[in-house]
Amino acid sequence: MQFGQTSDQQTPVNFNDRKDSEGAVSEGKAFNRKGLEVASTCGDPSVATIFVARTRPGDDTSMIEFVDGLDWNHPRHDKWIINVSTQFGCPVGCRFCDAAHRYHGNLSADEMLAQVRHVTDMYPGLAERCRKLKVHFARMGEPALNRAVLDAIERLPATVNSPGLWACVATTAPRGTEDWFERLIDVRDRHFRKRFQLQFSINTTDEDFRQDMTAVRLLPFKWIRDYASRFFQDGERKVILNFALGRAVPFDAHKLLRQFDPVTTCVKLTPLNPTARGAENGMSGINREDLERIATMLNENGFDAVLSIGDPREDDIGSNCGQSVRRLADRR
Repeated sequence: MQFGQTSDQQTPVNFNDRKDSEGAVSEGKAFNRKGLEVASTCGDPSVATIFVARTRPGDDTSMIEFVDGLDWNHPRHDKWIINVSTQFGCPVGCRFCDAAHRYHGNLSADEMLAQVRHVTDMYPGLAERCRKLKVHFARMGEPALNRAVLDAIERLPATVNSPGLWACVATTAPRGTEDWFERLIDVRDRHFRKRFQLQFSINTTDEDFRQDMTAVRLLPFKWIRDYASRFFQDGERKVILNFALGRAVPFDAHKLLRQFDPVTTCVKLTPLNPTARGAENGMSGINREDLERIATMLNENGFDAVLSIGDPREDDIGSNCGQSVRRLADRR
């Protein structure tokens, strides 16, 4: 359902004063009052709108993506998803991720919050009425490699006035970030009790294969398990173990049962999305039937396991991480 089909009908504000057709890309260079030079806007407003912007005028090394998204099962006033970048590209270098083709450092907290304000300002007054507004620090970049992400999360409630405000972090758990994760617990406890979602994107049950998929050293599964046991508290969301499964990616449900605790962690299964970098490395997603079989096995053995299969239009508009920046860069 589109937001425009709900009782609180509202037309989004277009700061560049142009109308974009669904799935089309428009380019502009308006440097807005939030300090973002929006270079392109693409997508389908009923699914997701992806913005490519520069934080420094004319400087392509400062190019980022952020997303105004929907859960296609809910109207925007029920559930609204804003996905922001935390780095200029990503140093982790996952073999299937289009954000891995570039890296130019960290965003500041101000630059992250500017992305949030750009989206919320498109729908004046909606944040105050939204039942669940989830801000995901999960677009381009590895949040745990940027300490300013913690500052942005702390400042988020003062930036967005919403009773349903959630903060969400997706991370690969790079080595050397243990102090960052300790402070994350403190930030969560002070600002987002029962309104925080933490996801570890581990993608395989084979630790050697997991390490081989990235360009940085990763914390081991044992560390993630131990941390999840401290992060999880009664009434809080379980820590998510995310698996974007591909045909050539090892996954052993029985091994997962030995590696992690279903009391403190749950499992999200999704097919590996089509990307240019994934195609270059011969990686493609598995089918829905295999995902359902794995989910059933995990559920029967005590894990909360869910399928996360998005609207197929997301692939058509290129909503996967790094795709819009890469496409814009390739055209130059």
